[in-house]
Amino acid sequence: MSATYLAFAAAVTLLIASPGPVVALVIADARRSWPAWTILGGVLSAQLLLIAALVLIYLALDLKPVILEWGQVLGGLYLIWLGADGLCGGDDEKPKPTRPHAHYFWRAMAVGLSNPKDILFFLAFLPGFILPAQPFAPQAVALIAIWALVDVSILIAYSLVSRRLASHERLQRALDLLPSVFLLGLGLVSCAMGINSLVN
Repeated sequence: MSATYLAFAAAVTLLIASPGPVVALVIADARRSWPAWTILGGVLSAQLLLIAALVLIYLALDLKPVILEWGQVLGGLYLIWLGADGLCGGDDEKPKPTRPHAHYFWRAMAVGLSNPKDILFFLAFLPGFILPAQPFAPQAVALIAIWALVDVSILIAYSLVSRRLASHERLQRALDLLPSVFLLGLGLVSCAMGINSLVN
């Protein structure tokens, strides 16, 4: 059992370390202040999708593909809007208004939940780490805890790296643009994939 959990932790580390939209938000927010609320929102959104996938696995239910495809298109549009807003946000010299912590939390939650096809990914990924002979509930709790621990650790690491690099003037402009460009690109890809699935 412990070997299964170690393998799961290793796989999750590789998956989460690959930059995604929540990572882009964490990198962008870390340049201004410590992004605790962004990290919390991103981790909680992943936990909600993970729990939904575990419930579906337990109940052996299938989601209608068209629901996920429309969700992917709408999620992609939201990412496009976030990316475009970051790129066209006005003069960087002007001080940005202070926003409440809840803004960063709910924005990260929305980004994390903006691609419901993550549930399909979890449905494909998780069964390999669930042992049918063992009780389901303790395994589910262990997988959720491992994912949360790895997720928080990696997002904190990205925050520290972003804050460190932000002190270099040459990298500052790239750090200003890259997260928004990345979100825009992810949104375009998500929309294209969702529309392609709906049309075909």
